[in-house]
Amino acid sequence: MTTSLITPADPAAPRSPGGKTRRPDSRGLPVSARDALSIAGVWVALIVATTIVRPDFLSTQSLLAITFTMSITGILAVSQAIIVISGGLLDLSLPVSLIVSAWATVTVLNNGLPTWVAIPVGILTGMAWGALNGIIVVFGKLNPIIVTLATGFGGLAVMLIFFKSAQIPAQSDLRLYGLGRFLGLPNIFWPMVMVIVLGGLAFAYTRWGRRLIAVGGNASAAKARGINLRRMRLGSFIGAGAVAGLAGVMFSAVTPSFTPAAGASFQLIVIGAVILAGISLSGGKGNLLVLLLSIGFFATIPTSIAFFGLAPAWALVFQGALLIIAVGIDGYRLKRTAR
Repeated sequence: MTTSLITPADPAAPRSPGGKTRRPDSRGLPVSARDALSIAGVWVALIVATTIVRPDFLSTQSLLAITFTMSITGILAVSQAIIVISGGLLDLSLPVSLIVSAWATVTVLNNGLPTWVAIPVGILTGMAWGALNGIIVVFGKLNPIIVTLATGFGGLAVMLIFFKSAQIPAQSDLRLYGLGRFLGLPNIFWPMVMVIVLGGLAFAYTRWGRRLIAVGGNASAAKARGINLRRMRLGSFIGAGAVAGLAGVMFSAVTPSFTPAAGASFQLIVIGAVILAGISLSGGKGNLLVLLLSIGFFATIPTSIAFFGLAPAWALVFQGALLIIAVGIDGYRLKRTAR
């Protein structure tokens, strides 16, 4: 599932026996493998430290809490990863995309339509939101961070004006799905795993994925190869919107009632998990398997904070600190690569 590929501007990059380009570190390990080992090591250390303080941390309830947090966050992180890998910097409107999609899903259900209609409507709503961002960014030639920040604020304002809260029908199939478990884990955990696996395969083995990586890694070289930059960048926003729409559908399944601002809590953890996973803000590289580890680590922090007896707000402090560290590491990597 690796997408940690060298851009066309790096002709001297070593290649694996299968022909895929890999960038080794000073110890001969691929960067993605080193990142995975580092995150897994820190994650295990956090679990061990929490268990020493509170042995009851190793319980079914903790596992459910962590996997539940991973579920929505993980799908949103894949959406963010698509934007970052394609060279779109960041999409700061994802929390609004999440809630708009969830609201559309719930509205369809409240109007008596079946779940098999509500789910595509939610996903299509996310795609429409992504298309809006993509059209403004691509054809307006504007900075994606500024555009998505503006559309995020604008979308939130519109939702605050037109609806105060939304509630899913208690007996709808989607709600019952959200309450269920499969193999001992929340039902919504498995769509997240599928999105990460399919996303990783798409980046590594499809023409679309390879072109998206090429555009993010070196737009000039990609254009010289005949790749339509506008089409690919617009497509990346629409694709990311579809994934965010799915996250909105899953969010509505597990949240009986929500307000327009309910998605704000996902922003920090999603961006932090993406950058910590080594998905560089410069675009063109990233590994969704490492992203899964990063999401798991970030999702464990709130549960560990609770077991340490600290206020929930401390989770934001630690997650914010990790985001700063991750951005610093990404900057260091860019400087080292440029040498």
